[in-house]
Amino acid sequence: MGLEIGQIVTQIIGFLIAVFLLKKFAWKPLLSILEQRRSKIKSEFDNIDKEKQKVADLLSDYQTKLKEIDSLARVKIQEAAREGQKLANEIKENARKESKEILTKAREEIQRDVDKAKVQLKNDLVNMTMRVAEKLITEKLDEEKDKKLIAEFINEVHAQKVENIK
Repeated sequence: MGLEIGQIVTQIIGFLIAVFLLKKFAWKPLLSILEQRRSKIKSEFDNIDKEKQKVADLLSDYQTKLKEIDSLARVKIQEAAREGQKLANEIKENARKESKEILTKAREEIQRDVDKAKVQLKNDLVNMTMRVAEKLITEKLDEEKDKKLIAEFINEVHAQKVENIK
């Protein structure tokens, strides 16, 4: 292995010239390109962080608005339920009043009908009594005829009573 100093020096000088040329012409542009790429990546990450923050803010706003809408909907539902209950109570109360009025009118009408029936029965009884008395007076009576007339009278009263009830 024979090392020659001239060759080694030439290679060292060639290497240094190559490093110098690379540093002057290639190293700075490469570093510049790498720096630009690093800056671009950093700015994109910053933009991503800003967008994430915007999205988080929007999400927070939407959640707040949803909570407000939900609470408003609950309030509206509760108001509607109270209004429905109030309306149902009013309807029930009106129905009770109407049923009481109808019942009162029916009782009054029944009482009038009962009073009319009593008057009619009284009149019929007076008329029948008058006829029986008339028959008794006009006919000569004996015990058998008296019993027969009284039985007829009772049957007549019973028949008229049945007709009046119907």
